[in-house]
Amino acid sequence: MSAQDNIISWRQAAQALTRPVLTQAGRTGDGRFIRKILADAGLPADSGQTVAQLLDEVLEGLRRNYRCEYFYKATIADRIVFGRHSPRTASLHVELPVGRSIVDLAVFNGTSTAYEIKTEFDSHRRLSTQTPDYLKVFERVYLVTHPSISPSYLRVLDEQVGILTLQSNGSLREIRPPSSSGADLDKISLFGMLRSQEYCLALQQQFGAQPEVPNGLRYEHYRRLWEMLSIEEAHRLFVAAMRGRTTTESTAKFVRALPRSCRVLGYATPLSTAQQRRVLNALHDLN
Repeated sequence: MSAQDNIISWRQAAQALTRPVLTQAGRTGDGRFIRKILADAGLPADSGQTVAQLLDEVLEGLRRNYRCEYFYKATIADRIVFGRHSPRTASLHVELPVGRSIVDLAVFNGTSTAYEIKTEFDSHRRLSTQTPDYLKVFERVYLVTHPSISPSYLRVLDEQVGILTLQSNGSLREIRPPSSSGADLDKISLFGMLRSQEYCLALQQQFGAQPEVPNGLRYEHYRRLWEMLSIEEAHRLFVAAMRGRTTTESTAKFVRALPRSCRVLGYATPLSTAQQRRVLNALHDLN
């Protein structure tokens, strides 16, 4: 820990790494307000560095001093999507609604993987309702946590759920692999994850062109078709649809252009092409 770490409010500095901040940068193309957030937190923001460089320093400071949920998300995205895979082939979803729950991160490539984060500041109170929801939709489910508290999760977690620990150097260590049998996958839960245009296209490709159906009856028509699929077919179509949401050339190009600290925000924040350009201008400006 550096002497400077002691005078910086890392909790306050982490506020620069939020969706409202990226949204404002997309509206204005100006990064000076981000510099002010960092200066107010005690971080020198006039050192001739770009905003992107400063935010990467914040992420590194969070690793050393305040391993909040955002640090976990950014690290998982960096290691899995930008390390093991590629944003052109692996689709990342942030805070994805699943049944009655919201999973922190979901990755779709050849299969579906959920990452539920429990930092050292969290409790395991909601896991009893979260994990059954996730197991209905994802072939693999991981809990990602701090090494010191992983033993407590080994005792309370469903044995199908894998455990990863986020090490002090930012690496991920597998404590227990997830079961990948897909035994709990539920066809109707998979169907409920898809948008209307996604399940219509998927099922037309599977069963051929469908008759015109009134809007009020369309959902039920396609749900009945979906129920005719095997669970393996349903999961394959689900993964293909979810991959298609964020592996477009434009999305991959944008998130690759972002600093490491902001990539997960790039996935989490809806931005038009013009807003994406303004975000990059704000982040790479020296003013």
